[in-house]
This record gives sequence, structure tokens and C-alpha cells, in this order.
Amino acid sequence: MSESSSQFEKRKQDHIRIALDPRSQAEGLSGLDKVQLIHEALPNLNFKEVDPSTSFFSGGNCRQVSAPFFISSMTAGHEKGVEINSRLAKLSAEKQILMGVGSQRRELIDPEARKEWQAIRKQAPKALLLGNLGIAQVIRTPADQVQALVDSLEAEALFVHLNPLQECLQPEGTPEFRGGAEAIENLVKKLSIPVIVKEVGCGFSKDTLKRLFNLGVYAVDVSGLGGTHWGRVEGYRSEKTELLFQVAQTFENWGLSTVESLLDAKEIDEKNVVWASGGVRDGLQAAKLLALGADMVGVAQPWLKAALQSPEAVNELYEKFLLELKIAMFCTGIAKVKDFKTKRVWKWHAV
Repeated sequence: MSESSSQFEKRKQDHIRIALDPRSQAEGLSGLDKVQLIHEALPNLNFKEVDPSTSFFSGGNCRQVSAPFFISSMTAGHEKGVEINSRLAKLSAEKQILMGVGSQRRELIDPEARKEWQAIRKQAPKALLLGNLGIAQVIRTPADQVQALVDSLEAEALFVHLNPLQECLQPEGTPEFRGGAEAIENLVKKLSIPVIVKEVGCGFSKDTLKRLFNLGVYAVDVSGLGGTHWGRVEGYRSEKTELLFQVAQTFENWGLSTVESLLDAKEIDEKNVVWASGGVRDGLQAAKLLALGADMVGVAQPWLKAALQSPEAVNELYEKFLLELKIAMFCTGIAKVKDFKTKRVWKWHAV
């Protein structure tokens, strides 16, 4: 049975509220605290020479962005979501950073849902938006309909999110993944923009990463354990006496860490394009993931907090992340983001 509009609205509002609850954070499990950047006391450059800009390929075009961190997909399709996404899209347009949109699942059954993003696009015509669909929807939606979805958004790329644990624990979940690999491969061949496969906070095993890269996806966002844990979020939507709450407690630390997933992806092939998210809370942590081999770094919860406050808070967070990243680059002797690929500037933190 499909959700009514009121049920959908309540679910999305629950997600925002619970995602901000400290109990939903898999704090300390990302592996980032085990990574230390190596201090360079005599960098052969001036701070003003540090350049955090980078690029990615969208539909055959090389797209420049001001920073290697992006706004991870969060929410859409409800009253509060309009305000949140409007503020974030304006930042994306102004600063030229990538922004993942919330799941576009609702748009497949309700054409009116597209009006939210069309309105936001008018406010921020230069925003660099990334579409987003769950694998269950990709499996049963013809590629031409997905193309129409991303065309309406004017998306730079499409996230296909994989969230088996969340779907099992969500009362409205659709844990129907059979045929997923074939659906992704078909979409890669037929879509006019890049396909990026991501998890939502449980990471990827090496075997799964191999399968995904063999399908021809542009990139994988490992989205590992360490940030907002959507198994916990769904559990906290239920009462303590209910079965789903109790089962969610069993799986509260389920997943593979962000660092482990990233290193496994790079071990398969250094040339693989790997994005990393899951527990990133500042620019220094973003620098650590870049040093480990990430091409882009995703951030979600800090943006959500800022967007709920004010447009000024969103801009302040961007400036904070950017300055932290630039200082980390300067203090490791890194002038450009691409230099992370050729210079090892990290080690395991001594216990």
C-alpha cells in the first residue's frame, strides 16, 4: 500500500527530527580518529597558493567546483524540506559546490512533487544538483522515466542509493533488491548523465565494490558507518515496546566504516573514482579522506543543522569547512587537491 501525502510528510519530518538526535549518530565508528595527517613544518608554498577547487565529469563535460566537499542527499517533498533545500541550493549556486537532493521517489507517483525542485531551480539556476533514487525504484522504473526525472531537475549526475538495512526497519520500506545490479548497468548505459552509487551510512564490502565498478558506474560514494545511522533513525520512529524498535537496537552498529570502505575501494584499483561520506564533521576530516584517496567528500548532518538555522549559518559552515580544509592542506604541504594523489601525507594514529 502506498503512502498518503500526510503519511509521507510525517515520515520525512520524523527523519529530520530523529537524524538530529545524538542517539542516531554512530559517533566514533568512522575510523577517522585512527588516521593522522603528517605535519609539514616547512611547506614549500604560501598559504594563498592553496587551491581547494577540483572537478568532476558530468555528461562528458568537465565541471569545476570550488571545493572537494559536497552537500550529501538529505530530504525533500515536505514543507520544511523546501526551506532547507532552498538555502542549500542557493549556497550550491553561489559557491559552486555539488548538492545531492533528497529521494525523488515521490515524483514517480506524484507529478506535483516535481514543482518543489522546479521552484528551487528558479531561485538557484546555477546550483549543481545531483538527482537521487533508491535501488528499489530504479529496478521497477524504465530508464526513460528516470531520464525525465533528472532532466526536470537539470541534474549533473544521479545518485542511486542502496539502503537494505533501512528498508528492512522502515515500516513503509521496500526491501526489494533482486535485479539491482542489472538495473544499475542498464541505467549506466542509457542515462545521459553519470550514475553514482551510494550507501546511506553502512558502507561497502570489497566484493560489492568490485561488482559495482564492473557495472560501469562513474563513482561509488562509500557512505560508511560513522555518521547518521539510518537503521537507528528508523528504529527510533517506533515505540520502545514495538518489534522494529527492538530489532533496530540489535543492528545499531551495523555496517562497515567509512575509512575501511574507502581503503577497500582504492585497493581494488587506484583509478576508481571514489567519493566518501559518513561521519564527516569538519574540514580536517574531509582532508583525511582526501589523503586516503577520496575524490569527493560528502557532508550531511552539519548542513542540515545549519540550514534549519538560517542562510547565514549555511554560509558560515561553508567558510569554516573551506578554511579548515585549506589549513590542513597547507600544513601537509599540499597546494592542490590533485596532489593528494601523488603524495602520502597520512599515517595510522599511534595508540
